[in-house]
Amino acid sequence: MEERLSKANDLREKEQFGEAAKEYTNCLPDLLSTNDFDGLIHCLCGQSLIYKILARKESYSIYRHLTLSFAKEALSIADENKEKLDGRTISIAYSSYGDALLMDHQIKEALPYFEKSLSVTTASVPERGRLKSHIGGIKYLLGEKDEGKRTIEESLVDIRSGDMNNYAIRVWETGALNGLAKIYALENDSNKALTTIKQSLEIATNHNLSIRKREAEEILEKISSGETDFSI
Repeated sequence: MEERLSKANDLREKEQFGEAAKEYTNCLPDLLSTNDFDGLIHCLCGQSLIYKILARKESYSIYRHLTLSFAKEALSIADENKEKLDGRTISIAYSSYGDALLMDHQIKEALPYFEKSLSVTTASVPERGRLKSHIGGIKYLLGEKDEGKRTIEESLVDIRSGDMNNYAIRVWETGALNGLAKIYALENDSNKALTTIKQSLEIATNHNLSIRKREAEEILEKISSGETDFSI
């Protein structure tokens, strides 16, 4: 099952969304029949992430609904089976739902889920950094600008304390860099914004992070043309 879910994750990261969704769906009957709550959470959160990515690319409301539905089901499973799950898995369910709320522009509502995710996780320092970068971005949007920016900058240090040859760590690193670049642009620090987003784009290109590469290219285009109509 771990290999099957890993295959689905890899397909998602390669932007083969239909095949990834099929793999996740094929895993569900076996996960349900064996009461594999850990696997169920990873499976449902993986599917939610597919539709979150699509929701940001397309305007179809079904993607938004699916993002929220899969994440909410993962959260429900985590809450009902806390005694059977480790802290990292519970944390993933909380952060997935928080991410879905962010996608749905429910910014204030998303913050406590990310904070709870960080408080319960047993993950490594780099993965905790990923959560902190989300918290920083949300706080910035909610008006705590200095605190938000400082938190993302700190999260980048945490993320970079890990193995920089690790694919996931590079995804988290470029996510934090993209967030910082947008903040610098919003604060009219165009030089810092451009330097940061170009660094992210280089990392994404060198490590074959197709989703992050596309995000960085879109941000770079906006910053270069003086636009700041992006979310954090």
